[in-house]
Amino acid sequence: MKQRKDTGLVTEGELLDMARSLSEAEPAYIIGRQLIESVCLDTGMDQAAAAAMLLDGGGMPRGLAAISARAANDLIRLGEAGELQEDVEAYLEDERFVKMLLEMPVKAALRLYAAECRMEENAKRERELGAQDIMEKIAARRALPTPIRGDVPAEAQTDYANMPSAQFREIKERLMKAAAEGRRATL
Repeated sequence: MKQRKDTGLVTEGELLDMARSLSEAEPAYIIGRQLIESVCLDTGMDQAAAAAMLLDGGGMPRGLAAISARAANDLIRLGEAGELQEDVEAYLEDERFVKMLLEMPVKAALRLYAAECRMEENAKRERELGAQDIMEKIAARRALPTPIRGDVPAEAQTDYANMPSAQFREIKERLMKAAAEGRRATL
């Protein structure tokens, strides 16, 4: 419905601009914009997704969905600010961290999660040091000298005073013969 300008009639573009300005001044429009902005802030959605969700009758996310959306938005912001030690996905893959998000704000969950991770690392390091200490003790015990003949009981001392004379003479002769040959005699 294009009209010529020389007739003084309004063009189609001008009509659309007037309708837009009138509708933007309507209270329903203003409230709708505020709802969309609120959903965007609370969930991290873009305006088109928030508007679609509100128009579908889903309304504002509640309960777990609202907490999840808010936590994800906060995590993304902290990641962009460089306050996270890992990427957002690494945090969300750990079930313990996700459970913490349901119980506390994101920053508190991050601090508690980091403390628990440090505690686990320290416990693991202590277990490794304990195992290493035990291995060193076992190695030190193995390095101790072992008796040459540990399975044989010690021999009793020879009782020369109560020995029969013939046996004593035989030992004496063996010792003298060994001494004459310059070797050591075995008893």
